[in-house]
Amino acid sequence: MAPPKTSTDSRALKRKVSSQILQLGRLTVYLEDDSDEVKNRVREVLKTVSPETAVVFLVIGKFAKQDSE
Repeated sequence: MAPPKTSTDSRALKRKVSSQILQLGRLTVYLEDDSDEVKNRVREVLKTVSPETAVVFLVIGKFAKQDSE
């Protein structure tokens, strides 16, 4: 049985696929609070990294760890 994936595995995967995902043309960002400051910061990063990518913000409230089972 393979060991469970660690958070570093997911971060490495995110780095590996981020550019290809951004090329799809839309990024959804989940927010805890409806913050114009955070939205503007995300837009500024996208202007530099992938200016053609549209961004959608969804405010979903506080994030909580879910049980694995």
